[in-house]
Amino acid sequence: MQTTNSAQNNKSLEQQLVEFRSKRYLAMPLSGAIIWAIIGLLSFVLTPYQQVMATFIGTGSIIYLAMAISKLTGENISFQKNSARNWFDSIFLAAVGMSFLVFAISIPMFMQNYQALPFALAVQTGLMWLVFGLLAKAPVAYVHTVVRTIACVAAYLTLPAESFWLQPLIVVLCYAFTIPMLELRYRQQQSVGTPVKTKGA
Repeated sequence: MQTTNSAQNNKSLEQQLVEFRSKRYLAMPLSGAIIWAIIGLLSFVLTPYQQVMATFIGTGSIIYLAMAISKLTGENISFQKNSARNWFDSIFLAAVGMSFLVFAISIPMFMQNYQALPFALAVQTGLMWLVFGLLAKAPVAYVHTVVRTIACVAAYLTLPAESFWLQPLIVVLCYAFTIPMLELRYRQQQSVGTPVKTKGA
């Protein structure tokens, strides 16, 4: 923990947690909703090969679109050095990295059946929100991850041939209830003038 304190200019972990929980957190879900909506719409006009490429490129570009959107939401997401990064941001980034490591499962599935690709990516890119929910004390993130995973699995088992539009639809619908709840959480914090308390975290 010594390196953490020095890297964060002597801020305590509690102070960093308060800062982490006081952020708006709209850029990433908005970016995800936009990209998945585009992937779903393009599936109706693209060839199977083009659908695969659009899915890979689209999901890989979510973070970059989020960085652009964050300029509008006031979050200003950027790739900071470890010395300037909030400790809990680092934990969330580790969760993002963990999700990307699941490509070790997604790629073999895709090679066996290309229609499994949107299903695998829809599930794996949603896993990070479980960790975020714990860190940010945002129960809607738990609901998002669980509902998204169950719905994606059910959709793939019943309608695998429709994956390239159905999986994106599920993800977008999950963001449709997640984004308003995150914004409501942020506005409630702003109205009382204090972030979510850390007691009992």
